[in-house]
Amino acid sequence: MADRKRQPNQLLRQARGNMSQGRLADLVSAEIYHLTGRATVITAKSISDWECGWYTWPSADVREALGRVLHKPEPADLGFFKRRLSVRPIPAPASLLDLLPGQRLPAEVDTLRLPAGRSYSGVDVAAHFCEVELPGEGWLMVDPGKDAPLNRPDRRSLVIVADGEQRYYVSDGRRFVDRVGRRQGPQPISSAAILDDLTVGIIWAAANTDVALLADDSQLMSSQDRLARYEGRRTSDVPMSEVPTLNAVAGQWIGSRFCARHITRNLNRVSGQPFFWTRERRGEEAASWLFWRHKFEYLRRTSRWFPGMRRGFCITDLDVGESPMYERVLLLLAVALMEAFGITVELSSEPEHAAVEGFVLGEEAIVANWLGGSGLWYVDASAPPSCRSVFRDVARQVSSQSLVAEPTSDRRLRAIACYLNVPWPWFQRRCEELAVAGVEDIAQPRSRLLSMQGLNTAIRYVAYIDTVQGAELARR
Repeated sequence: MADRKRQPNQLLRQARGNMSQGRLADLVSAEIYHLTGRATVITAKSISDWECGWYTWPSADVREALGRVLHKPEPADLGFFKRRLSVRPIPAPASLLDLLPGQRLPAEVDTLRLPAGRSYSGVDVAAHFCEVELPGEGWLMVDPGKDAPLNRPDRRSLVIVADGEQRYYVSDGRRFVDRVGRRQGPQPISSAAILDDLTVGIIWAAANTDVALLADDSQLMSSQDRLARYEGRRTSDVPMSEVPTLNAVAGQWIGSRFCARHITRNLNRVSGQPFFWTRERRGEEAASWLFWRHKFEYLRRTSRWFPGMRRGFCITDLDVGESPMYERVLLLLAVALMEAFGITVELSSEPEHAAVEGFVLGEEAIVANWLGGSGLWYVDASAPPSCRSVFRDVARQVSSQSLVAEPTSDRRLRAIACYLNVPWPWFQRRCEELAVAGVEDIAQPRSRLLSMQGLNTAIRYVAYIDTVQGAELARR
C-alpha cells in the first residue's frame, strides 16, 4: 500500500499556467527529441494524469524536459516525488523446537521450520495459531476460521493453540479440515497433542519422510521397474549411479524394500532361532520402522516365521550424546515396536560393531545391507564362511554382553530408555495418553508408501505393557 493517498499535483498545474495540456505535451515531446534524439509522443492525457496525481514520478527524460519547458530545475518544483511503498516484512520461519517447553517463540510467526537431519532435508510448514475457545477436561476446542488455508495440496500446515500456561498443542491442518467437513464450529484438539519431545519427534520424522518420498514418487516407481532384474539374483551390489537423481530418503527406501524382499525370499535357508542384525543407530534411521509400510509388514512376517527371534542393535555412547531428545525417543519407539512383535532386542555400544553390515544368522547367513554402505544395497543369500565367522562373533558378543539383558520386555525397554536418557515414567505416561487419543491428528502422511500403523503399535505396546494382553492390544 502507498503511504500517501492520491492528491492533485497543484504545482504542475500552476506551472502550466494558461497553456493547454495539449500544447504542453507537444513542447515536452519536442524537448525530449532535442535532448535525446528519440521521438517520444507525450499526450494531453499524460499531462492530465500527472496533474491528477495518478503518476507522481515520470521518467527521467520527461522530468528534465518538463523542467526546461516550464523553467523549473527541480522535479519537486513541479510536484513530483517518488511514491514510497509500505511493504509488510515477511517474518522469518521459527523452528518447531521453539515451541518446546522452556523455549521462547519469536513474535508474528506464520511458518515453522522442521530441522534437517543426516538424510532429511528439512521442511517448512504453515503455522496457524488459534485461540482456545472452550477449554475442557482433556480437550481444547478450537476454531481456526473459514479463511485459514489448511488444506493446500502444495503445503503442509499445523493448527497450534496455547493454553493459559503457554503450553502449545498441535493438530495436522489437513486432518483438522477433514473433521470440519463432518462437524461445524469449534473442533477438539486432545491435550495429549501437547508439543514435547515425543510429538515433535513424530512430526519431524513423518513430515520429512513424507516430503522426500512424495518428491520422488514417480522416479521411485520407474526405478523399481528398472531394478527388478536384481530380484532373482543370489547376490547383488547396486551402486547409487543406478538412481543418481533420487534424494537420500527415497534411495534408502528403495534399498530397504529390496533388502526386506531379499530376506523374505531366502528365509527357508535359515534354520533354528536366527539372529537379526540391524544398522539403525539414530532415531532418524529407526523411524523407518515406524512409518515405512513395507517394514511393518516385514516385521509381522518374520516374527511369525521365527517366534521368539532376536534382533541386535549397535548404539554407541557417541550416538546417544549427539542425538537430541526428540530423536532418541523415536529410537526407543522403534525398539518398542519390535518387542511388540515378540522380538527380543539386544543392544551393543561397541563402536566396532557399528561397521558390521546387516545380516540374518542361522546355520547359513543372509546379508542384506541398505544403510551405511556406499551403494543402494548389498545382498547375498549365502554369505561366505569368513563372513559367517564374523557374524557369529558379533551375535555371541552382543547376546552375552547386551546392555539390556533383562528377562522381560518391560525391563528391556526400561533399560534401553535409561541408556538413551529418556525418562521412562514420562515416556510411558505420554504413550498412554496418545494410545487413547491416537497420533493421526498430530501427523498425517500423504505418501502411499507410509503408514501410521507401526507408530500406533509401538505407542499402544508401551501404554499397555503392564497388562497381560499388552502385545495383543498393541498389534490390533
